[in-house]
Amino acid sequence: MAVFTARCRKVVVGVTRLPSIPLLCRFSSTALSSTSLASAMGIKTDKLERFRVLFSEKSLVNCASIEAYVLPSTDAHQSEYISEHDFRVKFLSGFSGSNAFTIITKSDALLWTDGRYFVQADEQLEDGWKLMKQGLPESTDPVDWLVENFPANTNVGFDPQLFGYAAGVSLVEKLKKVRINAICSEGNLVDRVWQDRPAASDAPVLTLSLEECGELSSDKIKRVRDSLQKKKCDSIVFTALDDIAWLLNIRGADISFNPVAFAVLVVTLDEVALFIDQKKVSDVGVQSHLSHVKIHSYGEAATYTSNYHRNLLEKSRGIHKMWIPDVTNYFLGSLINKDNAYVAMSPVQPMKGVKNAVELQGMRNCHIRDGAAHVQFLVWLKKNIDAGKAVSELEAADYFEKLRSQREKFVSLSFDTISAVDTHSSLPHYKPGPDSGKRVIVKDSVYLVDSGGQYRDGTTDVTRTLCAKDHPDPDFKKMFTLVLKGHIDTAMLKFPSGINGIRIDVIARKCLWDDGYDFGHGVGHGVGHFLNVHEGPAGIAYRTYKDEGKIMKGYILTIEPGYYDPSRWGIRIENCYEVVEAKNLKSGAANYLTFSPLTFVPIQKNLIERSLLTPEEVSWLNVYHADCLEKVGPYLLAHNMDEEHEWLKEACTPL
Repeated sequence: MAVFTARCRKVVVGVTRLPSIPLLCRFSSTALSSTSLASAMGIKTDKLERFRVLFSEKSLVNCASIEAYVLPSTDAHQSEYISEHDFRVKFLSGFSGSNAFTIITKSDALLWTDGRYFVQADEQLEDGWKLMKQGLPESTDPVDWLVENFPANTNVGFDPQLFGYAAGVSLVEKLKKVRINAICSEGNLVDRVWQDRPAASDAPVLTLSLEECGELSSDKIKRVRDSLQKKKCDSIVFTALDDIAWLLNIRGADISFNPVAFAVLVVTLDEVALFIDQKKVSDVGVQSHLSHVKIHSYGEAATYTSNYHRNLLEKSRGIHKMWIPDVTNYFLGSLINKDNAYVAMSPVQPMKGVKNAVELQGMRNCHIRDGAAHVQFLVWLKKNIDAGKAVSELEAADYFEKLRSQREKFVSLSFDTISAVDTHSSLPHYKPGPDSGKRVIVKDSVYLVDSGGQYRDGTTDVTRTLCAKDHPDPDFKKMFTLVLKGHIDTAMLKFPSGINGIRIDVIARKCLWDDGYDFGHGVGHGVGHFLNVHEGPAGIAYRTYKDEGKIMKGYILTIEPGYYDPSRWGIRIENCYEVVEAKNLKSGAANYLTFSPLTFVPIQKNLIERSLLTPEEVSWLNVYHADCLEKVGPYLLAHNMDEEHEWLKEACTPL
């Protein structure tokens, strides 16, 4: 499991360094017995109460007592989606969303999340928790909340492994300015009260051939070293799991739906050191694949990094530089003297974002197979609804997964399928549970299905909103069409190479904004090649801006505007797109880009209010549907899916 034991002292005003050689190893999963603890302390066995008892455990908080503990929902690799073993916020609060930041004090428990999860958080948060909404004009930043609510000389605890280096430095410095002490805890306090913690994965890694990935790992490492030399660095430490997987052409299964393995990688100008559970790389074929890498135990990363730094300081008389990607966890990053650290985005992020020819062809191919599975699902669903058979959200999700699993090169889903009926569809990240997932899809239902697959040659992500009603509600049709207009207008956009996606986000919202509507999530995100379904550095979103987030030819991005009415239904239409050169511009410019569809699944035409579409939007839709038939139709016929082919032909007739 990806947890480092952090042996770090109190971080006080003017002191932010950790000890020079902390131990880096698996944190013991032994939890304090709730029964014995309650008996000893004479308190209730409530999770929050047991957790707060630890605020006065000197051996854990490195001081007499802390007044608050800061807990983001991530792991020691700053992963967006995390394993159940690392889902501490879910254990402590009940909230299962992918974005959460919590502060627990002696009297309050606060959870911050964004607009995708407001309704879900209201439903899931357990007693004693308060929702703090992010992204609103009146929102308060969590660290600002600490500053506003605690006096000078207060001790605030945090796990340095759960903060990226830049975020950790920001936390410490911001608190230091108001004389609040940031305290590194010994391990993570939640682990001390978490009984029955799920086990960590020990799945072996798999390797990708040159025919599957298009570039040797040794060549990728050479590109990294070129980047190091340009920045006058002699080394770099990687903790982002998708960076490591891409760089070494390996994949894992340590986080559900994300084909990554827990590891740390250090690249110097003459050595590559991989720190990983050696059972995961014990296969002879894997060892041969990694013959250019020195493999160490996962727990040796901190000692290696610290020793490398100290030895090079002595040899170079203090002039060496190590590249510390800004998401490297604060614990590891703090092993390097600030004067010897170059802190910036990982150079692998833009390298990985621009797909090579093999990766692009793999993405095109897997989307055709995925589209065929999607058509199968839509035909199956229609037949069941027309026959009056009850199909629940969970049954639909399971059957869709079964159909995908029958396609060539399938590995897993790329995320938990969002299979959502009526009001459930208004929750952008809804997941059907054992009880909630019993809701049945019927003829009058609005049904939203957001799903994707991991294949050996690529990753898919597609959302369709459906309604089997012969004459859909006019208000629903209007909103569906406004969402569709935003999708089409974005997909048709031509824009200069290298602009940031924050400049595009408004295109998908304008038609909604004109009538006073909006949605709370970004318009699109990057997609990995048989890697994480959410991939940086580029995206189409209004919340964040990164200099490195320039959109370049060869990126894969989604376009997914939506609209959500919590009292009725939600709408989202999502495709994956390849960023390609925009040709035949009147100016003759050759540095413009546009979007080319990768997803080929028809959009339900009787949900569209045609009068709201411009002629250009109608033309785009008709061309898109013609492409769906041209791309997916032959695959269906070649695999004896004649019924599905006939359905596709009808679904793709011009509007």
